[in-house]
Amino acid sequence: MRATVVITLALLTAMAGALPRTREGTKRRTLVDEIIAKRATKASTPATADTPNKQVVIENFFTTQVDHFNPQDSEEWTLRYFSASDHYLPGGPILIFLGGHTPIVPSMIDETSLIYEMAREMNGVVYAFETRFFGESRITSDLSTANLRLLNTDQILADLAEFVAYLRRDVIQNEFAHVMVSGMGYGGALAVWFRVRYPHLADAAWSSSGTQNAILDFQEFTESWGDTLIEFGSQTCYNDIFVAFHVMQNLIDSGLADMVSERFNICSDINADDRIQVMYFFQVMMQAIEMHTLANQNVTDFEEVCNDITGGTESALDAFANWFNTKFAVDVGCVVVDLDEAVEVFSQADWDSALNQLGIRQRMYQACTEFGWFFTTDSDQQPFGSRVQLEIYTETCTRIFGDWQSFESIYYGVRRANNRYGANSPATSQVHLTNGAADPWRRASITNDLNPFALADIIPGALGGADLPAISENDSEELQEIKRRIKALMSRYLFPVDPRS
Repeated sequence: MRATVVITLALLTAMAGALPRTREGTKRRTLVDEIIAKRATKASTPATADTPNKQVVIENFFTTQVDHFNPQDSEEWTLRYFSASDHYLPGGPILIFLGGHTPIVPSMIDETSLIYEMAREMNGVVYAFETRFFGESRITSDLSTANLRLLNTDQILADLAEFVAYLRRDVIQNEFAHVMVSGMGYGGALAVWFRVRYPHLADAAWSSSGTQNAILDFQEFTESWGDTLIEFGSQTCYNDIFVAFHVMQNLIDSGLADMVSERFNICSDINADDRIQVMYFFQVMMQAIEMHTLANQNVTDFEEVCNDITGGTESALDAFANWFNTKFAVDVGCVVVDLDEAVEVFSQADWDSALNQLGIRQRMYQACTEFGWFFTTDSDQQPFGSRVQLEIYTETCTRIFGDWQSFESIYYGVRRANNRYGANSPATSQVHLTNGAADPWRRASITNDLNPFALADIIPGALGGADLPAISENDSEELQEIKRRIKALMSRYLFPVDPRS
């Protein structure tokens, strides 16, 4: 069987693969897994021998129920978490960072993190909580569709509720210990939703780039990505990408798909009569440049890409193809634009799959059943043409998880999630919401104040998670101010009257 690697971005709502090219004389190599891992684990990175967290962060395990909502099922499983308690004193708070859609790593709560800085200043203990089905928190024997029924937000929040009760009762041994929950992306959304559903178990929540609003057709993402490209790349770069995608569309429509296939080193020529394959090709192209510019959460990557695309004298299409072949898919034998190949990868249910260890199949399942967040080109205010439509995503969900998945089931899943948790207007307080002004994901987040006790900050010139590291002299003045405000608000919410004063 030929090796396949799937390219993913964010919630993995789009896929691309690399396989040995069938045409004679081409290298038989595949796209490195690191390209996927770079984005999939971006919230934090593992500790290295040079970092101090080996001494302060300890791995632990917690036992809870497999199904919290079935009283006839008493089966249990073991969830992984990390702890850092070197600054804890009796009466100090419990601070929990939620891994969300990524396996937890020590750097989420080590000395380089803002949450650890909070724990040091408030004499608290800090934990990293791993979501069921991610990392080492393997709740079932495999990731079959039947088992994934246990992967949903209600079950995850119930795990967290049991975890908080366990920490208060058995670890801290203080039933009234103050609790803050926090996280980035889906983890940030979980923090807000925990305050909504279990306000008696958490006194405060801090959501960094939290994706609280489930969106089926997430056309706003490509709009915002384009805005960031113009701001940190150039208008010329935006225009050239716009031209390249529209020229590709015209070539395919005119029966010249082979010219496009050749330029982008496609394994098998694009079949212009295959609507799904054409859609998937444009999805691959769009996701390639979006993932590349967002992978490091550094806006300077937009400028670097634009320098590559606009720095020569060739046509817009040739410039984009040259960037794709030499910077994104470098050393790849050829690129797959066959949805069946991607579906085969996403259908693997074995825990030992490298992609499943990163949470690829799991995140796709939640996208198909709860959140959507499918990047489309349905808006005219973006540079990627008009061929990436919802149909490619609903078709992907159906092929991966079964015929029970359909446009209707996904639509109702998204609507149900927003009805349960409040979307952009949850009824909650004592939360703080932060987002990067340049982050396309902010369009699925809460960016305005909800009430005097649920305020929002926008970080100028930043992508997602800029506020997670400890305060540094390298931070902009605006970012330092926002980090100090986060600490002040969380302290005030946890201790309206300081019991140690």
